[in-house]
Amino acid sequence: MGGLDSLVASRNRRRPRSLMSGPYSGLRVVDTTGLAGAYATRLLAGMGADVIRLEPPEGSPLRRLGPFAEGIEPPENSLWWSYLAMGSQSVVIDPEDTESLTKVLAEADVLFEDRLPNTSKLSTQDINPKTIRTRILPFGLTGPKRDWRSSNLIAWAASGILYTTGFTDRAPVAPAAPVQLAYHASAASALVGTLLALRSRRLTGVAQEVEISMQEAALSIAPETGVPMFMDDRVHRERSGNRRDLGRPFGLYPCQDGFVSIIVLMPRHWVAMSQWVAEATDNESIVEEVFADNAVRVEARDLIDDWVEELTQRHTRLELFEEGQRRGIPITPVNTIEALVEDPHLQVADFWQTTSLQDDTEVKIPGAPFRSSSAWWSMTPAPRLGQHTDQYLS
Repeated sequence: MGGLDSLVASRNRRRPRSLMSGPYSGLRVVDTTGLAGAYATRLLAGMGADVIRLEPPEGSPLRRLGPFAEGIEPPENSLWWSYLAMGSQSVVIDPEDTESLTKVLAEADVLFEDRLPNTSKLSTQDINPKTIRTRILPFGLTGPKRDWRSSNLIAWAASGILYTTGFTDRAPVAPAAPVQLAYHASAASALVGTLLALRSRRLTGVAQEVEISMQEAALSIAPETGVPMFMDDRVHRERSGNRRDLGRPFGLYPCQDGFVSIIVLMPRHWVAMSQWVAEATDNESIVEEVFADNAVRVEARDLIDDWVEELTQRHTRLELFEEGQRRGIPITPVNTIEALVEDPHLQVADFWQTTSLQDDTEVKIPGAPFRSSSAWWSMTPAPRLGQHTDQYLS
């Protein structure tokens, strides 16, 4: 039996598979990152991997991200930690304790890192040659910016996407800023790269190094507003607020309890939309033949928007959604968290799951981001600080 086969067999003996175990049961993942890799390793944990989160004595940076649960003492009260650390195990190691670090890393199949090259204390010699090393960095490992620091805001700005987001008369804004979306997009890219590296190791026996640049990950998911589109037509993209000049109506429109998103691009969409507005508001002008031309509607966008808002402001999100769908118009509610929790579709689809906080309070959380024919997705509550240290270091 070859060296790699012996290693895998040894690990499988230590962590026997159950009939409903996930596809990555027996895989050991060590996560030394904060927010940068948390979503990736959370998904690996949900798919059965043994995820070890290495924490310094003061705890992971995730533990200091609010909001915080009332009645629970820090460092166990962060809701970010309670969600992203689900399914993982907490091992506390002092940054200067290289012996303990080496011990934990020795049996890692995958190592996630987010330390800049000039600050990382890990060298190639410290890592098992069979361990896949996934590094999530602001600007990657090469180039003049390899040692630059970053953040969610900087990642969007560096990608060119920030400039296109927001209203023309205001400063640019980061997409879904409180959610830290650039970090999660980078983590998703890191997960894909890691899964490919695992497949490559299984086929070749060679462990790959996976490198993720947050700048590149952010840029790659927005080709319409980013550099690729500009390179194609050389037209500079301006901020357009919550509506787009690709058509009219196109964007967010106010209603009685919030907003709906309407996208009218195809001729049949406009026919249905104009007839609906005419029926509801007695506006005969909107069905005139001249407005069948999308370019004309874009030119007269303020007028079209006023006419459409006269309709939308008479109804709720759900009323507009149901009637719009009946008429074949792409329209959907801009949901609040409360609306999502009460959404009958998500309830029937059995999307929501529950977990327990450290005081045993049960809370509702999103389920798996994908479905499979086998019910192997499983997530234990987030661990307490150092809960599994003795298990791995004794």
